[in-house]
Amino acid sequence: MSHAVLRDGVSVFTGGGSSPQGFTIAPTGPMPSRNLLIGCLLGGMGSLAAEGNDKLDWRVPGQMYVVSLSERQLSYDIAGKADYNAVTLMLTPDALELIASEDGLPQMLVDVLEGRSKPVALSRPMPLEARRAAQELLSPLYQGRAAELYQEGKTLELLAHQTDLLVDAPVLRRELSTRELIRVREARERLLANLREPPSLTELAAMVGLTPKRLNLGFRHLVGMTVFHYLMEERLLLARKMLEEGLDIPLKQLAWAVGYNQVSNFITAFRRRFGMSPGLYRRHADAEE
Repeated sequence: MSHAVLRDGVSVFTGGGSSPQGFTIAPTGPMPSRNLLIGCLLGGMGSLAAEGNDKLDWRVPGQMYVVSLSERQLSYDIAGKADYNAVTLMLTPDALELIASEDGLPQMLVDVLEGRSKPVALSRPMPLEARRAAQELLSPLYQGRAAELYQEGKTLELLAHQTDLLVDAPVLRRELSTRELIRVREARERLLANLREPPSLTELAAMVGLTPKRLNLGFRHLVGMTVFHYLMEERLLLARKMLEEGLDIPLKQLAWAVGYNQVSNFITAFRRRFGMSPGLYRRHADAEE
């Protein structure tokens, strides 16, 4: 887990890992009082525990949470057989005061800091823009001073997305029943199992016993985006992972493997998502090895 201190009392922690048996991450040393963590759980699944709070579980990536440290112990129990990735921002009281000077803090943050709610709140799925900013912090494009500027810019972008997300409502509305959410999770697993030739929205909805409208609503609830956008995002993330792992295949074959029949469409989508072509990304990844 890497740690960088930015200006105005904002720090960012990035990293992750995996293990067949699972593992626990627990910060050591005294926890600074009145500091606030706003975290992004981008991969894996597990539970988050803090003194004064029941364990909070997450089962799908792309979840956001808020923690008031207040010198309490904190731990993350990560399940095995899944790649855990997270980006967490830590804000000092001075940084919070600066944010509050214009429009005030979102009510959810005020309630957490002042003890009117539990010290940990698992808020809601992150929208696509916030997930992208967090993912880009995990895979920086530059080195040296340019990397520092890039990290600072992406961190502030992520902070803007997160605080905006907290303004509207302190608790995510339960718009679907528990049974419907189970079916949405099943649909997500079916989609991930066949990114190359996935079922259509209508077919996927029928497979799990939902209407297309309810399935899209469930995806927005669970992962912060529609079925179509989630499919596009996961295809591109898989392509990036394959490039980072050094898979030595032509781009046309890589495009086909993740569901693109036209390599030109794949290159355009990859460049729009990650800021460079897949060929250039591959050369960057090879140079870092």
